[in-house]
Amino acid sequence: MRLLIPVASFEVGGGFRVLSELSNHWMRQGHEVSFLVDARSGPPRYPTTASVRRFDPHGAEVPASAPRPAFSASGNTRSVYLGMLRALTRIGADYDIILANHSFTALPVALARAGRARKWYYVQAYEPEYYSFEPGWKGRVLQAMSALSYSLPLTQVANAPIYIGYRSIRARDWIPPGLDPAIFHRRRDQPRRNPDSKVTLGVISRTEETKGTIYVLEAFERLARKDERYHLKVAYNNVPAGWSHPRCEIVVPDGDEGLADYYRSIDAMIAPGTVQLGACHYPVLEAMSCGTPVITTGYLPADERNSWIVPVRDAAAIERAVEDFVSIDEPALHAKLDRAALAIRTFYWDAVSKAFMDLMAEPL
Repeated sequence: MRLLIPVASFEVGGGFRVLSELSNHWMRQGHEVSFLVDARSGPPRYPTTASVRRFDPHGAEVPASAPRPAFSASGNTRSVYLGMLRALTRIGADYDIILANHSFTALPVALARAGRARKWYYVQAYEPEYYSFEPGWKGRVLQAMSALSYSLPLTQVANAPIYIGYRSIRARDWIPPGLDPAIFHRRRDQPRRNPDSKVTLGVISRTEETKGTIYVLEAFERLARKDERYHLKVAYNNVPAGWSHPRCEIVVPDGDEGLADYYRSIDAMIAPGTVQLGACHYPVLEAMSCGTPVITTGYLPADERNSWIVPVRDAAAIERAVEDFVSIDEPALHAKLDRAALAIRTFYWDAVSKAFMDLMAEPL
């Protein structure tokens, strides 16, 4: 199969990481995969063996060796839309599948004249809900445009069961994001919970309110006032301006290997997102795969049997969950972690990429 994956630009984020990994696994399975991207974009932020085809605002292909112009300070949206639409119309018929993967790419894919190519839309979140937190007219436009994308004539597949029938999403099947078990392998040691040793909590810090970082910081402050054993290890420096604590360490993991080492270096991972519970969330997936206990508001595949589930926006509940984790007996903790390891197996890339390709190859 020949697949074309259009993106406006290569960025850092879970969605782009998923596309790179899918393309790598599909290439290894014998398929031909290409990214189609605006010529002003930088290189892929995650390693990929897929080819990269670049287009200018007129839809003409730009050689990889050509000088890369920069995006303007503003006003890029129209040129990216039109360039992508023209490029898809020009080369789309050469592919078996065109995979839209974000609301921004859905409209050009839907409008492009691409012969017999099948047009799919991989829905990785209900985007209007996130754009509702963006202030001003730009946020309202993005909210409306992303909502419109779910009514376009594209075959939708979601990345979690929560999105089957969710709001205006019309997906009938779901394929989750994946993990590399060689990188996110289970730790050899057990989390430290001895009375005389420190307990290191972890969080992937994000500035967006929907990610809930502030509730972890508040819970940690409560715990630290009561017990000097508690420490916090924050991945990435996205804490509120002016916030600090003498027992908080901020680290910046280097790549997936560094991120996996981070998960295995902490005693419990807290994933406190506030929206679209039941969706896939990489910090939960990765920490569970690494054998690190997870406290979360409820992202796949966490449940009460393999993790600790807390309400959203509730620092006191996070505090209680941490104390429960510290006090649970060893056999019960080991059983919880074993159930987490079992739940995560269906999220490994080999199985995920094959299931995705099998789905797209089925007669429509």
